[in-house]
Amino acid sequence: MTFETETHSESVATLPTPVTSGKTDRASPMGVDIGNRSLKLVSSQGETRIDSYVHYLSERASMAASSGYVEYRQGDRSDLVGKQWVAGISAYYHGLRGIYRVTDTNQGKADLGLQILLSGLSMLPYRAEWNLCLVASIHDGQALGKGLKASLEGTHIVLMSNKRSTVQISVAAVLEEGSGAVIHYHRECDTTNALLYDLGNGTLIVSGFAGLKMTDRRYSQNGGVESLIESVATNEQIRCKLLKEGDRHLIRAGIETRTFTYGTQYPDWTFKEAYKVELPNWIERVLKPMVRPTEERMASATALIAIGGGACLPAWN
Repeated sequence: MTFETETHSESVATLPTPVTSGKTDRASPMGVDIGNRSLKLVSSQGETRIDSYVHYLSERASMAASSGYVEYRQGDRSDLVGKQWVAGISAYYHGLRGIYRVTDTNQGKADLGLQILLSGLSMLPYRAEWNLCLVASIHDGQALGKGLKASLEGTHIVLMSNKRSTVQISVAAVLEEGSGAVIHYHRECDTTNALLYDLGNGTLIVSGFAGLKMTDRRYSQNGGVESLIESVATNEQIRCKLLKEGDRHLIRAGIETRTFTYGTQYPDWTFKEAYKVELPNWIERVLKPMVRPTEERMASATALIAIGGGACLPAWN
């Protein structure tokens, strides 16, 4: 049985029992997936997504009321004290060349994770105090899990949308990306010998599972959907139309909506033909080399599960 889902935000569907934080209140469970494309928060209030962009501000001005605005007053992240930023689509609108992206460095999820998480909280109903117990996910938990945990945990006193909040964060676990998806889907399919394909923005990951236990895992950090978007952006048809390379954010947005429209200034033009040229090239260059080593195991697999934005890319014969 094969399942496809647009993102792996389901990886936080099963959360630990709320724990006592040392205060009289109990910590609220929340799942967080700091993706190269977007950060996903899953809580009792539903799912919140925010683009994985951060733009640091030199002054508050009118940006304080903007969606995703945060000013870090004091707390356990001393490197952020006195800084203010907007994250998500507001960062992109403020100036694409001035933003930091999770994909910029190998440590991007730890370097920018808290900033984007706090911006995501600013989009939820206001609280003067947040006490959160997080389950996070990352593409290489062994190498990067400890750094991500350390960057998130602690007490953070911030100004969000002009209102002061104290955010207390503990991290119950950092899961390998995809683990939570299997926890979710094992109720619907037999995961005795399951293969999971996580086709993300920055990475492609293939994992094997026996029940809920991960048995093997391999990933490519330089071949996710972002490399397809890069190819479309630099395609000759795009450059001839725009007289420059395409805006990666606008191309991604056009693909995700399946309209292939490019922003708002070209209502009568789409980049569909450029995408149709580059998609098979990406499949041959990036996707097939990751999938091919698992072909023999597919025949005996009890479940094939595809997650991530790449699992829902529009395709043509």
